[in-house]
This record gives sequence, structure tokens and C-alpha cells, in this order.
Amino acid sequence: MKIQDLKNTELSEIVECLVRAFDGYFVKMPDGVDYWHGRFKGARVNYELSFGAFDEGELVAFIINGIDTHDGKLAAFNTGTGVIETHRGQQLVDKIYAHALPKLQAAGVEKCMLDVIQANARAIRVYERIGFSIKRNFLCFKGEIKVAEGVATVERVDFEEITSRKNPVHPFYSWDDTNEAIRSAGGVYENYVVKNAKQEVIGHFIFNPQNNYVAQLEASAGNFSCLMNGIRQIAPSIRVNNVDERRTEYVQQLLDSGLENHINQYEMELLLK
Repeated sequence: MKIQDLKNTELSEIVECLVRAFDGYFVKMPDGVDYWHGRFKGARVNYELSFGAFDEGELVAFIINGIDTHDGKLAAFNTGTGVIETHRGQQLVDKIYAHALPKLQAAGVEKCMLDVIQANARAIRVYERIGFSIKRNFLCFKGEIKVAEGVATVERVDFEEITSRKNPVHPFYSWDDTNEAIRSAGGVYENYVVKNAKQEVIGHFIFNPQNNYVAQLEASAGNFSCLMNGIRQIAPSIRVNNVDERRTEYVQQLLDSGLENHINQYEMELLLK
């Protein structure tokens, strides 16, 4: 067994291992290389600081790290960990992290982060054994928008126009949904503002048409239903991941719109410095 970085590993090989590792997982994983190219681009993946275990040259386990600043610290965000079924029970995740952590520290990384499905008790035990601790509780939603009221006009704009308008953007977004993630993903996302009957901008949403995923949605006070009406014009059914549980009013508004809280995740963290 050899553990090394993934800078010389083809993305197709990584995706093949990922699909095998997540077969039968809580959520079905896409198997398209193009999808993962965009997904990893948005996650700011650095393949020199991502690592895999190879058995006779075959990739059998991996940790894919995105590298960026988070809350003022250089962070390595684990955007994907997997071990194929034939190689489980060998503590390969522990061994990969043991190999990776000194290299991450040498690169100036100050903390490691990851999201894990709360029902995945086995994975949580592994991460806690390595030294991670739970920092935040995330709620994930999906479904058809059934309740959305108010006249809404949707206008597609550049992302930087949204940020320049100073629309309310909550600081509690997860790694994959921050402004940095949207910018890094390039043309993956479509960016929209929503206007009310008076043609006033009342909010915005960031949408991935490949999978109906809404990375950001924000509305000014009293205009959430109007915002959802705008979103419904583009996609009647959507997914919204990793909503911080502390946003209680926002969570209730998603539920009131008809979405289902179908699964939850923890954000975990390991400080290196």
C-alpha cells in the first residue's frame, strides 16, 4: 500500500474510485467526470494537497482537499473521502490523514474542515479519532416549491453585480456555498436577482442548472415568498444544502415553501496551529 498526493492521478480515475466508494451511500453520487470537474473547481481543490492510497497502482482510498482562507485561517476542506469496499477495515482514512497532516502544515494550512452526514456514525467516529470535533449543525432541503406568493420578475445577472448590490448575504454559508466557491466554479452557476411588482430588487439566488441546486438564496425582510416565486419560475423543484440551524426563521421559511428537510450534516474541524 502506497500513500501519495493526487497531482499525477487522472480525474477519471479519482471519479471511478469515488463512485465505487460511495456505492449504497446515503445520497447517490453523480458519476460524470464533467460534473466532478466543476464540483472540485468550486471547492478549490488542490491535487498536490489531496491524497490517496494505492494498492498495486490502483487508487482504493482518497481524501480530496480544497484549499482557501476560512474565518481568517488557511483551511484544507475535505470535499470528499472514500474507501472502496474491498479495502475497508484497514483504517486507511487514519493512515491518509497521518500522511497528509504534516504536508498540510508545511504548506501553511492552519485547520482542516469537512462535512459529514449525521446518520453516518461510523465516519463521525473515524474523524473524531483523528482529532476532528463538531462545530456546526447543517440542515439540507429538497423538493417542489409549493407555496410562493407575490409578483416576481427574474433577471439573470453577473455574480459580481449581485455582490455589488449589497443584498443580504448571511455569514453562515458552508464551504461549498460561499462567494469564493461561486467565483471559483466559473460558469457552473447561473445568477439571478428577483424584483417585486414595483421592480425593486428584493433578493437573489445562485442556481446550478445541472442538478437544480441552489447555492445561495437571500431575500430582504418580508419578501421570502416573493423570492421563492422567482426561483420557481426557473426551477419548480430544488435542493438547498447546509443551512445553519441557527437561521431558524430562514429554515422555517424553506419548510413553509414546501421543501423537505431530508438529511442533516455536521461541519467538523481540526486545528493544526
